[in-house]
Amino acid sequence: MKPSATARGPAPVLVYGPWSPRYDLGAGHPLTPRRFGPGVDLLRAMAAEEPRLLAPEPAPDDVIAWAHDRAYLHTVRRRSEAPLGPREAGIGPGDTPAFAGMHDASAAVAGGSVAAMEAILRGDAPHVFHPGGGLHHAMPDRAAGFCVYNDPALAISRARREGLRVLYIDLDVHHGDGVQAIHWHDPGVLIVSIHQSGTTLFPGTGFVDELGQAEAAGTSVNLPLEPATGEDAWMAVLRRLLPELAASFGPDVIVSQHGADTHAWDPLANLRVTTTAMGEAARLVDAIAHRWAGGRWLATGGGGYDVYRVVPRVWSLVWLAAQHRDQALAIPESWRTRWAADAAAHGKLPLPRRLQDDPGAGLSVDGVQTGADRAAAVTSELVRDLTVPALVRAAADRGWWRALEDLAVDPDGGGSPGGEQGAAWADRVDPGWRRPAGWRPAELRRPMILDSVDATGWQALELRPGVLAPADPVTAHRLIAAALASPDAVRVAVAIDVGRIVGAVVSATAGTETDAARLLLAVGVAPAWRGRGIATALLRGHLEASPRTTRWVAAATVAERDPMAPLPRATRADLARRLLEGSGFTVRASAGAIGRADPLAITATR
Repeated sequence: MKPSATARGPAPVLVYGPWSPRYDLGAGHPLTPRRFGPGVDLLRAMAAEEPRLLAPEPAPDDVIAWAHDRAYLHTVRRRSEAPLGPREAGIGPGDTPAFAGMHDASAAVAGGSVAAMEAILRGDAPHVFHPGGGLHHAMPDRAAGFCVYNDPALAISRARREGLRVLYIDLDVHHGDGVQAIHWHDPGVLIVSIHQSGTTLFPGTGFVDELGQAEAAGTSVNLPLEPATGEDAWMAVLRRLLPELAASFGPDVIVSQHGADTHAWDPLANLRVTTTAMGEAARLVDAIAHRWAGGRWLATGGGGYDVYRVVPRVWSLVWLAAQHRDQALAIPESWRTRWAADAAAHGKLPLPRRLQDDPGAGLSVDGVQTGADRAAAVTSELVRDLTVPALVRAAADRGWWRALEDLAVDPDGGGSPGGEQGAAWADRVDPGWRRPAGWRPAELRRPMILDSVDATGWQALELRPGVLAPADPVTAHRLIAAALASPDAVRVAVAIDVGRIVGAVVSATAGTETDAARLLLAVGVAPAWRGRGIATALLRGHLEASPRTTRWVAAATVAERDPMAPLPRATRADLARRLLEGSGFTVRASAGAIGRADPLAITATR
């Protein structure tokens, strides 16, 4: 039996209609509307039943202006009526040529993704897939990289207008530079892009030191990979980082871009990823959506220039992930027969027989790939050290709690483990919460400080939002409970108000036989209780409760922040430095790759 809807609600929706193939950059252009024929045909053939369709329509200028300058819109309209001419605002000879009707066709792509987000927000569908979307290079004031209007950024903006927090995951081989630029200053959008390094591929950006600015510092996460990186290394990076980043951020909705140009056969790039890995990545995104975002997931297409052998299979795999169906399926012979002549005319035979590739897509592993795979692992660990809170990293490394294992194993099985999400998020901090200048709590009670609490005491208390990572306080509470029961000599100090933990300090042994130091893993105070010296009192009491000979080590990168009520990066760094120095630590700027990527990162010893 092939179910048409999941246990979580209505079946997914496919954004496709008469406007979809009208985004046509011209004969011979790599981003060809020819992909819709075999792509949508295979998706329909693999679906449990005929997909529910949402036909895209052009978005009005007022909507497009959420992400693009009005002057740029006027330029696009003018060039739509007079396509011939010199290059202007990125439009013209080159990657993004002008064509008659360009504005309306581009606005329809944008409108499709915005309408998809609105369907998700209304509850009409848990998942929506817009294969013609994913035009992630368009900038506020110019076209770039085949993209005129940035539909993923606009869909994100639509969710942000409702006050929702968005996790954007970009799996295209090219860096999602336009989405990053448009939401660079927004702390309510976490952007994760895994791509071929900008040193070897357009657009020449997406390096690990591009982290966001001010309050949004830490919300741009880039994973640049070397040419020839293979499927196992690519997928290992995603499994290592995406669940931890999602858990630490706490999104309300997921937007993803599934460019098929990461594939080993793609003519415009140099990674060696397979459809098998791309399908697994789509399932991972789906699991993250169900665990952390109530199942709300908008998937878009993107790049991909092998339009017969690769793009149709990737689209089908994303669709099957949204349906929670098996992906190890044979391709119908009827589809192969129908598209064989077209594929032959473009030199793309033989057509594959299965959705999933053979290992390596038929390519053997050579020394270049081996080196690239090693580099991917190094980059992954650097980015993890930069962008994942120390407590979450320690929990995974020591087995207290692992974000990957915490994802729902069966998306149709009735919810995430323990059903934590609904209860936790109903009581979370308002994502738009900001302190007015000079604000001080007026009538708050002074919390009780306990320099140490054991596992039994911890279980009797409730953890308030905003104290510790992950962002969901129920999950954070479970993490600490497991840590206290571990052999890692974890110690926790708490500030308590009426049975609720409003502040905490967490430390553990260094974890090696040769290093007797204690690691300071987290210091946190609930938003309403900040600015009252609680963190200082907690930390000093925690330190004084240890033998005087204890050596302490601490570090603070851009990852150490409250994602619900973020402060500017410089303010965060100053607060961390003053807290540590005031507690007897010697503080210095972080050295090496961490310091180069995050100049305000610090390390401290005592």
